[in-house]
Amino acid sequence: MSVFWDTWRKEIIRGAALFCAVLVIGFAVHAAHRAVHEKVMNLPVALRDLRDEFTRDDGGPGRSTAATWTYRSKLGANKWVWIRNTRGSVTVEPAKGDSLQVSAVKTYRSSDTASVRLVAVPYEGGVAVCAVWGSVGDGGCGPGQGDIRLRGPRHNDVAVDFTVRLPRGVGLGATTMVGDVHVAGARGPLVVHTVSGDVDVVTAKGPVKAESVNGDVRVRVEAFGDTGGVSAATINGSVNAELPAQLDANVEAKTVNGSISTDYPLTVNGKFAGRNIKGTLGRGGREVRLETVNGSIRMKKAV
Repeated sequence: MSVFWDTWRKEIIRGAALFCAVLVIGFAVHAAHRAVHEKVMNLPVALRDLRDEFTRDDGGPGRSTAATWTYRSKLGANKWVWIRNTRGSVTVEPAKGDSLQVSAVKTYRSSDTASVRLVAVPYEGGVAVCAVWGSVGDGGCGPGQGDIRLRGPRHNDVAVDFTVRLPRGVGLGATTMVGDVHVAGARGPLVVHTVSGDVDVVTAKGPVKAESVNGDVRVRVEAFGDTGGVSAATINGSVNAELPAQLDANVEAKTVNGSISTDYPLTVNGKFAGRNIKGTLGRGGREVRLETVNGSIRMKKAV
């Protein structure tokens, strides 16, 4: 026995130490995964609080509708239309010809509709149309997604719903804080964003950038008119991307708490704490980025 111990003592001690180290690492990883999982599962509660912060209050009896506001303009291809809202939806449909038409309807319960103004600001690259909560100038209405004076008193119950008839080849930027963004039949690049709401966009020409914080994001790109790619992201919701069957792109998709499925020859990695795919389709080139924290990702071929 003493001979055996003298011969194998070092290996036994080394093996025992290694076994203990593996146990410690295993418990640490398990604890970390559990902490991440609990945080992710608690995320919808935090985002629900965010939704409460900007509650639209558009249901129930006693809510009234104001007169429709309308803006019309001729726009050529490669121009841009920016719709900037705070509380309310944005719905986009294809126009007939090269005439842009923007209609906006205010609904309210008790707040003064005059507290929200609708302004259109033409600029060299197109036009920006904004719902402005406030009374100073145009509230900084202009192209892009920068901060402007859109948000008014917290208890203001006025909501504004935009309907846009978008000419062929015109780019669209649409932002809102609380409300859905729906785009159908577009023929140009899209940049859309909402904080609490769903995004559903369809275009026959990229690139596309679609984002929500608390809502689902669906993007359908029937063709790419240039090398621009697709970026679709949310925190609490699913991401669905429908892209051309023949696709040259560098693809990356990842989720923390959800599944990933794809019609393309890409391998899904990860089974423990999150899933991701990363790879090149065809000749590569354009970037396709899909991301969510608490939700699933579906990447399919458009038919």
